[in-house]
Amino acid sequence: MSPVLLASNSSVLLASDSSVTSSVAMIVVFGVGCLWLASRLRIPSILLLLPAGVLVGPVLGLVNPDEQFGDVLFPIVSLGVGILLFEGGLGLRFDRVGAVSGVVGRLVTLGAFLVWIVAGFTVYALFDVPRGLAALIAALLVVSGPTVVQPLLRLAKPRPSVAEVLRWEGIVIDPIGATLGVVVLEVFLEGSSIGAAIPRILLTLVAGGVIGGGLGAALAFALGRHWVPDHLHNPLALAIAVGSFALANLVASEAGLMATTALGLVLANQRRAPSRHIREFEEELGVLVLGGLFLLLGARVDLDETIDVLPKAFILTLVLIVVARPLAIAASTVGSSLTTRERMFLVFVAPRGIVAAAVASVFALEIEAEGADAGPLVSVVFSVIVLTVLFYGFTAVPAARYLRVARPPQQAVAIVGADRWHLRVAEQLQDAGVSVLLFTDRAFERRRAQESALLAYVGELDHEGVEEAADALGIKTVLILTDRAELVTAVAATLAPIVGRANVYAAGDRSELEGAGVASALTFRPADGMPTEVMDRLIGGAELTTVAGADLRPDDVVVASLRGTPNVSVSFDGSTGDRLVVVRAQAASASREPETEPAS
Repeated sequence: MSPVLLASNSSVLLASDSSVTSSVAMIVVFGVGCLWLASRLRIPSILLLLPAGVLVGPVLGLVNPDEQFGDVLFPIVSLGVGILLFEGGLGLRFDRVGAVSGVVGRLVTLGAFLVWIVAGFTVYALFDVPRGLAALIAALLVVSGPTVVQPLLRLAKPRPSVAEVLRWEGIVIDPIGATLGVVVLEVFLEGSSIGAAIPRILLTLVAGGVIGGGLGAALAFALGRHWVPDHLHNPLALAIAVGSFALANLVASEAGLMATTALGLVLANQRRAPSRHIREFEEELGVLVLGGLFLLLGARVDLDETIDVLPKAFILTLVLIVVARPLAIAASTVGSSLTTRERMFLVFVAPRGIVAAAVASVFALEIEAEGADAGPLVSVVFSVIVLTVLFYGFTAVPAARYLRVARPPQQAVAIVGADRWHLRVAEQLQDAGVSVLLFTDRAFERRRAQESALLAYVGELDHEGVEEAADALGIKTVLILTDRAELVTAVAATLAPIVGRANVYAAGDRSELEGAGVASALTFRPADGMPTEVMDRLIGGAELTTVAGADLRPDDVVVASLRGTPNVSVSFDGSTGDRLVVVRAQAASASREPETEPAS
């Protein structure tokens, strides 16, 4: 090869590399930025991610996924969906679904079938497409997914039983819907019958379940026997998720989605080895994957075709919302323990998500590769995704409140430490209408808290039970009053990711707290020396009391600021409020018993 030609090829290669690098950087930046902005606006992230993808793709032409990523685009997308389902499976616990397990089972089978039938007839009536393509589009509209359901649940905060039904449905329906789509695609392209494709459905689901479940059990066994060093737990779990996805897809097309879901399910429900740290890692990874996938797929949207199908897609979405979803819920909840209001709320959460978008794009390419016409497949599916997310995103929260299935707003406080003066702070907050949960690893301190009619956590401090207790009580703030590093590490490091590190108030030296593993804990205000100052004042005869904000004295030490009634919000940042919990000096000091006890 001549030097000139070599230089020319090198420049082309460098230009191509530069283009891909720029696209990847833009996808990451825009994806995470949209996720952050959606969290600030308290709206489903897909409402920003898909428009952002359209903006950088067909509108501005900054990202062209087909040209820049070529044949690896959809394998990457499929693998990303598998990772998201693995993360979703890690959050499914059999002991939580309980009495509504039958409802979940019927929703992902009978309910999915009813939605498919209603959607199929509607697509065939509205769009000029063959019956096989109408059935394929309808199959893709069966799925919802955790990427769109979970944000709605976080905003609506429904009762646990209802939330578990929706959480399980959103995760389990994805591999089932994708499998149904594969079978319908095969029927559409090859002209075989649905009956002949039933063995294919069973093979896909069983192969995925066996491979994912088997590898999950093997991983749990290896972790339980300490064969894997701690720093390799998360990388190994991710590697097995990727491996199970690829292996299952070799056995049966789209079985990888079932495999990763089963892998997460097994890890979440076994007791041989802890899996919470794996779930936390996968959740953080899932944020990047979610943003990237939606942007990539949004960038592939044919804007003109989508605008053309939008009026009919609106009618299709209306049928799904008004007919298909209520019919599926009614058939799936017959004889269940769910109340009428809870069943009605289930009707208001059925958005379509990333699996429908990803599989639609893959199927369109396969249809075109076979020389057939994919028609409006991708445009219809993307339109329905946006329309359903818009509808359910704006109606789920009001529906939960109107139907009274939302948990009452709470802002409970977790106090780490249970010395006597800690209990006095807890009692004052509780008397002011703030729920309090005390964390300590000393049995005599737990008994003392219970004798004072205060809630004390009695489980293992680094166990998943801490997260469950925090969720059940509605803990939004953590107040660390103890200076015992081992207790701070065990509890605060668990609670900080739940409430957000900005809501962790720690009394003590910042460097010591960082050494205990609470890297971003805030120093308690108004005074860095708050524990010593408050304890000394209380021992010296000062009283801990609640006063109106206007009655604050110059020498009062503000412990907490309270706002609102009956739903009280509390802060520990030294700000003013309707009421203040303060340490106030008394005119005459009285002798008091020591506020602390020696360790025993």
